[in-house]
Amino acid sequence: MDRRQRKTRKAIYDAFEALMASEHYSAVTVAQIIDRADIGRSTFYAHFETKDDLLREMCREMFDHIFEGVNEYCVTHPGLATESLEGKLAHLLYHMRDTHSGVCGKLVREGEPFFTRYFESQLNVLFEKSGPKPPKGMPASLMRVLCVSSFSHTVSWWFDCGANDAPEQVAAWYAQGMGLHA
Repeated sequence: MDRRQRKTRKAIYDAFEALMASEHYSAVTVAQIIDRADIGRSTFYAHFETKDDLLREMCREMFDHIFEGVNEYCVTHPGLATESLEGKLAHLLYHMRDTHSGVCGKLVREGEPFFTRYFESQLNVLFEKSGPKPPKGMPASLMRVLCVSSFSHTVSWWFDCGANDAPEQVAAWYAQGMGLHA
């Protein structure tokens, strides 16, 4: 992507984030994004087919980064150890709060269906790779469902409380509550 394309994409992201600060996802329109970003309709559609595609791309970038681990772009948490499940969950919480003006956290809290499905599918992958082993006789898929749903609700609770507790603390509480460590 060249510099002009990156600048346009940033303008679209910034406009979407600004609109999400005061609107519910379902109320935000492509026309509003275009107006706020000060771009033409064809320019928006050259980058994204729909606002769902815009959200999907924002999420893909965030989740790809999270699963790759901490790198030089993680200025708010560069020393975070992400080898453990707890570290990966804390990393996810940092980005849900700090990336894209907290849009992802707001979408979880509001239970927005499009984002919630995407978020929970990504959590399922994370728990499949790094999650706890199910107790003897329990299907692994049920263990993942329990982990995904409880963590999704933990994120909602955290944002409802203002997301003031440190992500490491919330991840530790989650791990303790799920019996993942003593």
